[in-house]
Amino acid sequence: MTNELIFNIAHIKSLSNIFISPINFDYWGHTGSLINFYSPWLTILPGLLFLNQNVIIGFVFIFALVTYLTFTSSYYYMKKFSNDTLEALLFAVIYTLSFNRFLLVFDEQRIENYLVLIFLPMVYYGAFQIFNGKFQDWLTLALGMTLIIWTNPYMALAVTLTLLPILPLMIFSKLSHNWTYWWKTLLSLIKAGSVTGLLTVGYWGPLLENQWSKKILQQSRPQFDYWTWFSKEVLAKNNWYLVLTLAILLGLVLIMVFLKSSFSYKIMILESCVLATLLIVRPQLAFDVSRLMFAMITILDLFFIVILIRVVLLLFQEGPSILQLLILLLAIGSFGYLTYSQANQLQPRNKIEFTQKVDYKNLVVNYHDRASDSKNHFLIDGHSSQVQFNTKGNEYWLQYYNPKSVAMDIPIQKYAGYKVTVNNEQPKIAHSKRQTLLLKTDPNKNIIEIHAHYTVLAVISLLINLFSFIGLGYIYFSNKWKMKKKIVAES
Repeated sequence: MTNELIFNIAHIKSLSNIFISPINFDYWGHTGSLINFYSPWLTILPGLLFLNQNVIIGFVFIFALVTYLTFTSSYYYMKKFSNDTLEALLFAVIYTLSFNRFLLVFDEQRIENYLVLIFLPMVYYGAFQIFNGKFQDWLTLALGMTLIIWTNPYMALAVTLTLLPILPLMIFSKLSHNWTYWWKTLLSLIKAGSVTGLLTVGYWGPLLENQWSKKILQQSRPQFDYWTWFSKEVLAKNNWYLVLTLAILLGLVLIMVFLKSSFSYKIMILESCVLATLLIVRPQLAFDVSRLMFAMITILDLFFIVILIRVVLLLFQEGPSILQLLILLLAIGSFGYLTYSQANQLQPRNKIEFTQKVDYKNLVVNYHDRASDSKNHFLIDGHSSQVQFNTKGNEYWLQYYNPKSVAMDIPIQKYAGYKVTVNNEQPKIAHSKRQTLLLKTDPNKNIIEIHAHYTVLAVISLLINLFSFIGLGYIYFSNKWKMKKKIVAES
């Protein structure tokens, strides 16, 4: 159990009052952290069901459930995409036990980074269905993108950037050589985008409102230098001729797969080459793209697995069923052993024993939270002072006595949704240099109460989001019911 795992657990448990307020004063050092504005919470909210009793067992159960859903989703959508059971099983096994997912689970340990793997096959299946002329699957794309945005927004942006080039590439497909195709494709994409916007406005609406005034920037992620690693680990141990030979063989294999595969696979091969080049070159732009590049690695992993399986199937597609079974068993055994061996070699940077008592509530993280630097020190007329306070969910209150009126800087991060009272009266609120709450106290005794709620715009956004989910559910099940009645009537 490491600090990242503690962060995950604290994040889930801090969502206990999310439908009342995005702020939970019980967690993140009692500073009113805005983490739930910047880290989507919808997909990890069910974790509360498993963490109310034994936290460790609950989290293990969550991980087991996520693994099962990853395997099920990858098998289901690959089966629908390829109509090949062996290809779907191989993809599900390798995708679920891939080295990239292993690192996301055991090294990165941020739940959103591997939770999003459940939804990637869904969104790419829906997108390729639209581009292949099966326009009725636009809803699959919309729901997939919705779940990704509610899990990992950077992944949603990375997926969008990989889907945009497909539209011009469709010019080279015979399917697109008519105006009806383009009209229906654009209409399907507009419908998917509009529904996705409505189903995620509860996240990006409050986020934009909060970001508009703060202009908060995330810290850049350290990027792995693939070229330096390749030069030290590969070129140093092998001569250039061997590497060049392997590169030529790899190129020939990709050309063979490219020529013998459908248009969808060809697009994946082309985009894999572009993504691999970007990760090696690491372009320097005017804005930070480190988190976006991190998301691209997961997409490249998905494409690479699809291509690898395609190579295996092209080589052994004429073989007997027993050979295909052996290939499947070999994939399960080899990738299972890879995961097991890597897990045994992993040495956590900060190891915490299961028996150790962990104070999740007082965990402080540097997540857009300047107030955490104050260490709960109040500033009374500019001088540091310790003041006793109490918290409960979205409520924060304290008592303070001073015979004269003073300027009190409360170590709570500023937020437009606070309702602050001093002796049951609303004072004038300012913002200090620490970006925390600053107010004037009354002479003598002060009872200060702070209640955090959603702003009016945030409430409207969440209501639109809620009614969009309800409306979409009603339309979907109504169509299913009508289709079922039609089938019964025709039979």
